Amino acid sequence: MKAVMTGYRMSFIVFASFIIIGGFVICHHPPSKEVKAQHHGAPPPAAAIGDRKLVLDMKTEPVNIKQGDDVLMSIGFLDEGKSENIQHVTIRMDISKDGKHILSDFFHDHNGEVKLMFKNKGGGSSSHAIGGNQDVLTNAWIADPGSPIMISGPVFNQSGTYNVVLELSTIDNDKTDLVEPLDYPFDLDVS
Repeated sequence: MKAVMTGYRMSFIVFASFIIIGGFVICHHPPSKEVKAQHHGAPPPAAAIGDRKLVLDMKTEPVNIKQGDDVLMSIGFLDEGKSENIQHVTIRMDISKDGKHILSDFFHDHNGEVKLMFKNKGGGSSSHAIGGNQDVLTNAWIADPGSPIMISGPVFNQSGTYNVVLELSTIDNDKTDLVEPLDYPFDLDVS
């Protein structure tokens, strides 16, 4: 008995083959580079951009912050595979406490380490003054050479847990915006 294949059956077999092969390729080789960063405790895990793993490197002086302290904060991102600093980082920093926003602004450093000096100012004002320069390409604050970016105002002036979210939006070059910014949320305790 001779089997005859109609045009409809042939089209169906070709279509089904493309679906099966395409599904296999997509499962094993996703079409886009995955970008992830999540945090449920300290320190935040590495974020993946393609085959690179970016790790938040943040330090504060003093290490144990007390209410009203002046705080120097150094923020960088390391390429875990190369053990080197990512250059040209732009971050948006959002600080809140008990659901109330305290500070939200953009900061940039060409060498990859954003240094912020929080100078506590007493009094009833809740406003902040930022001392630095505006970077034209990133529209973010950058430090004067050899100095940190100065943030004057009441930031860490109460004891408790502060919620900090760092959103990384540029890396490697001032013009290299990430398609999807990476979020690094964490808590900062002040006694």
